[in-house]
Amino acid sequence: MTFEHGSRTPSRTGIVLVLTMALLAGSLDISGQAVANDQSWSGPYFGFNAKGTLDVTQQVAYADMFFSAIPDWITPNLAIRVTGGTASQESYLEDWTEETIAAWVGLQTRYHLRFIYVVNGNDTPVNQRGVIQTWLDAGAQFDVLEMMNEYYLPKYALGKTDLPEVSQHVTPERYAAEILPAFWAELDQFGLPYAIIFAPVRYNMDQANENMAHWNEVMLHSVIEAYPDRDISATLHLYTDGNLNSFDYGQIERLRQALPAGRHIAITEAGIINKGLDSEEAGRLAVAHYRNIVTMLKPGDYMLDQVLYNPSRSANTADLSPEFDGITPKGNQILQFILDRLGSPAA
Repeated sequence: MTFEHGSRTPSRTGIVLVLTMALLAGSLDISGQAVANDQSWSGPYFGFNAKGTLDVTQQVAYADMFFSAIPDWITPNLAIRVTGGTASQESYLEDWTEETIAAWVGLQTRYHLRFIYVVNGNDTPVNQRGVIQTWLDAGAQFDVLEMMNEYYLPKYALGKTDLPEVSQHVTPERYAAEILPAFWAELDQFGLPYAIIFAPVRYNMDQANENMAHWNEVMLHSVIEAYPDRDISATLHLYTDGNLNSFDYGQIERLRQALPAGRHIAITEAGIINKGLDSEEAGRLAVAHYRNIVTMLKPGDYMLDQVLYNPSRSANTADLSPEFDGITPKGNQILQFILDRLGSPAA
């Protein structure tokens, strides 16, 4: 979609594109009138992992452009993991300025978006309580508090504290018995659901899968079963290089069967990691990957795309970028995927 330079008012080309996409989404008939009986969303919440402190003014302006192309009955089904993944473990109160938070809250308010907050395990529980309260005081609403990010990775098991996102040695046992309870003691006051880390299956990596299976067993027995009265969902990150035929989509249903009935699964990061693809190719494969994932998810689950914004042209996972003056070729395919209601049949 194109906008006139220096303005957030759509150009004539942009307006035509929005109307065309709305027709394809079933929200308008050929005369431009709303189709009142066709405004249904039967799939999981869809959305984006975001680096919320990066180029905030530009990122939010581009996001405004993106969400303005989506009918307002769809946007409440869209979510932003606004504090990001690895970035969430490097961000502290001083990084979330009043202006930054206000920009994101304004976007949420305009489009009735859902936000996910990823707790920074490198911060203290008291400080994280303060960061969340600052967001809430500014008018933000969070669906869920996601308890840290990818602690199953070797860098945490090895305690590689030379990395900015790693401040301690983390085992699944320590995460379950020490880290989570310490943070819950401060964060329970918000009355929000939690989501804890589960590890994905890695293709043709037996040792990694053995370690990750152990992580998941501890999560099930020492967290989910140990705290039956807590509202705890499972997060999973599902990346592939684009070889979808070898990807284990069945792991989603296996996880669901292991969880108590009614618990949700949040795919808070997913995407195609392959630097050899251009944005168009990456978008095509991402949509195919997400279609496969969505068939395994239920209403109330989450499916988040990696990544909302990246300023680098080489970042083929970005949906928004100044290199494309807004929406990237991949982003346009994700936009159409949303307008198609993730492939859900029309009502």
